Amino acid sequence: MASLSFASAWPLILLAALPAVWWLAARSRATIARSRILTAASLRCLALALIALALMRPALRIGNERISVVYAVDISRSVSPAFVDSALDWVADIDRRHRPAHSRVLAFADKARLLDAPEAMRALRVAADGGAGSDAIDQSATDLEQALTASVFGFAHGHAKRLVLFTDANATAGDVWRALPRLQAEGIRVFALPAAPAAANDTWIDDIRVPDDIRQQQPLAVEVRIFAQRAGAARVQLVSGRRLLGARTVRLAAGENSISIPARLPAQGANDLTAHVAADGDEVQRNDSLARSVWVGPRPRVLYVEHNADSAHYLADALRAQGMSVTVAGSEALPDATRRLGAIDAVILSDVPAERVDAATAARLETFVRDRGGGLVFAAGENTYGKEGFASTAVERLLPVRFEAKRKRKDLDLVLLIDRSHSMRGRKLELAKSAALATLDLLEEEHRLAVIAFDARPHDVVPLAPVGNKRRAEDLIASMTASGQTNLYTALLRAQRLLAESKASTRHVILLSDGITAPPPGGATALSSSEAAQELIRKDRAETIRQAGGVVDPAPAPETAPALDGFPGIVAELAAAKVTLSTVAIGEKPDLELMASLAQGADGKHYVAKSDAEIPGLFVAETRRLLGESVVEAPFRPLVKAKAGAIAGLDFAAGPALQGFVVGRPKRFSDVLLEAQKDKPLLAQTRYGLGKTVVFLSDVKNRWAADWLTWPGYGKLWAQVVRDAMRRDSGEGLSFRVTRDGREAAIALSALDAQGNYRNSLAPRVRVTQPGGEASVVPLRQTAPGQYHARVPLVRAGAAPWRVELLPGPGITPAELDRAGTRSLFYAYSDEYRSLPADVALLRAVSEQTGGAFAPDAAEIFRLRGDGGVTERPLWPWFAALALVLYLLDLLVRRAP
Repeated sequence: MASLSFASAWPLILLAALPAVWWLAARSRATIARSRILTAASLRCLALALIALALMRPALRIGNERISVVYAVDISRSVSPAFVDSALDWVADIDRRHRPAHSRVLAFADKARLLDAPEAMRALRVAADGGAGSDAIDQSATDLEQALTASVFGFAHGHAKRLVLFTDANATAGDVWRALPRLQAEGIRVFALPAAPAAANDTWIDDIRVPDDIRQQQPLAVEVRIFAQRAGAARVQLVSGRRLLGARTVRLAAGENSISIPARLPAQGANDLTAHVAADGDEVQRNDSLARSVWVGPRPRVLYVEHNADSAHYLADALRAQGMSVTVAGSEALPDATRRLGAIDAVILSDVPAERVDAATAARLETFVRDRGGGLVFAAGENTYGKEGFASTAVERLLPVRFEAKRKRKDLDLVLLIDRSHSMRGRKLELAKSAALATLDLLEEEHRLAVIAFDARPHDVVPLAPVGNKRRAEDLIASMTASGQTNLYTALLRAQRLLAESKASTRHVILLSDGITAPPPGGATALSSSEAAQELIRKDRAETIRQAGGVVDPAPAPETAPALDGFPGIVAELAAAKVTLSTVAIGEKPDLELMASLAQGADGKHYVAKSDAEIPGLFVAETRRLLGESVVEAPFRPLVKAKAGAIAGLDFAAGPALQGFVVGRPKRFSDVLLEAQKDKPLLAQTRYGLGKTVVFLSDVKNRWAADWLTWPGYGKLWAQVVRDAMRRDSGEGLSFRVTRDGREAAIALSALDAQGNYRNSLAPRVRVTQPGGEASVVPLRQTAPGQYHARVPLVRAGAAPWRVELLPGPGITPAELDRAGTRSLFYAYSDEYRSLPADVALLRAVSEQTGGAFAPDAAEIFRLRGDGGVTERPLWPWFAALALVLYLLDLLVRRAP
């Protein structure tokens, strides 16, 4: 099929001159005949039109079915030599069978080279790690982008173009996607065949990963990433110089593996880490070791301010054991200590009274956190809440919680109903007495308390009266004894009667029992609830008269009693009178349903004592809830609310209990990591400017945390909290980092002044020394405020490291150069020594994007797909020649006699 094409259209503008030719011919005054003038004008117009057509470069396009093929074969180190040999044999075979109109072979690794025949590739000069001169192909790299681009020049013009690509697609240089538009524009279809890896059973160290900003003696987990082609046992070691940091025997899975090895780096400055792996059946040993240089900053410097100097050594010693430098100061020295925060990474305030933090001190702490990126850890304690405490202060503004000011104690009438039946004999009753005494201890003189011990009927142990002098009430509580059966109903009636005339704003009943009780009135043979109430009133009146030394009236005047209907009735009466009821269930098989329904009906709390020892703590917690205090002193174990690095690896459920905490409310954007009770934060954190603040609402010493001091998690927890909060840089003016990115070294420099401000317009330079000793000076370019970067090609791998040294320059002092030191970059072997499987996804995508096919057979490669070749025959010479002939005829017509 033929078609006509034109290269350009602008010459058509010349046709606008044709009317001018005829206009001039019409006004010609030549003496020749008019017919000759018209003939000459016609010839001139035709010649001008032919010249315009010639300038448009017309061509006749004639389709053909000729195919041009380029066979691109990856001969890099990662591809199996046996696969390359079989690929060349396959190319020679299909070239012979399908006989394409044109074919060439392209060999590539770090560079590409076009060859005329497969046999020429077998004699091609290659090198490993660039050791045989610049004219050889270096097998230690794969530049797939360059190979695709070079293939464009191997195709014959005017043919259908087929690129058959043999590769594993694991490129170490270039970007395949940059070459793709060129292939599409040239109409080149790619047919990719995945190459086999060089080794079938290879295990290698893929990477060594360490946390950022490592400090001296910091416990850290070094992550060694290992790739194994087959599953099997292996021994992994981590060394620094000649010092073994850790070793593990592991079972590797096929594919990627992550092995964590705990370590501490004792030396400040540059530390070289080397990981080794020895796996069963490993075929390649060169990639079994990998080294990395790590820069270790100075020990974290902590200012620890403790109000109680005698208790400061607990936390200070624990942090020092975790590799930190700790300066201890009393709360009275806080103002002076905060004037010298330049070399401090984190500040801990423990149990510091609010009055010790004046406005100037709070401002210095805010600057330290917000502008310098420092960490502030606030630990509460019993002295935290003097007067109004830290509520609505400048310190609270920094922290992730809002404190509740110390509340005014409530006007309270409290009745304790304590089961003294036979089931309470022994230790249970003694603990119940302890619970009543602990409750008494919490109350103020103006609060009113009644203690009612009940069995089949209630007994007033302590009459309802102001607490006043607690000595007599303590004696009465201590005298309680156990006897009789249990009747909850009459006990509740007694509590209701005692509180019926109460004027207190808070009227509350705490019931301690197992709930196993005689049934309430309501049956056919039982007393009516009204009669039961009247009988109870009569007995109470008789008891009162006896205590007064009088005579009991055998027929007392009837008193009005409430008309009730069993437990629901008495509970409804309590709720209507705004008397609340909380229950504490005890015993091996308590009636939890009854106890819970009583508390729920009277708007109280229901507690279950899992052991008898919990009884006093539950009473205390309930009393503190009633009083609304900001300090809660009751045993509890922290509840994990969110996972974070500060609490990683700690089992709080298995650890000891804390004995108290202070009440706070988390701010909107804070992260609560631990809770003391549901919705009561214990450990919370937040970002504030460049730094971080943390609050711990219990203490860190021998009061509330007394049981924690010998817990192995104590030091680990506080070391993790401080390290997570402290500022990221170590206070040095220059932060210098060198990392490997493929076959390039990425050099980064961060520059800050003493106040933490960015240092701009510096002109830093580094000296880069290669493993062979060659050195070059590389300037760093500023890319952001205080940030300078450069990239250096890693031209060869070697056992010796590359060295990068910061050089003197304007604005960089000699002291800063000394602290910055020299960085090492290890490039022991090329990534080509990693026998990765072929990147099938990439090969499939390139094939599909160019209209080819992945893993095709020979027939599919040579099948025409409507993209046959085209032969172009230019026509402009014919038009130009004809225009010249017409021009000569024009001259002949005008000048012939």
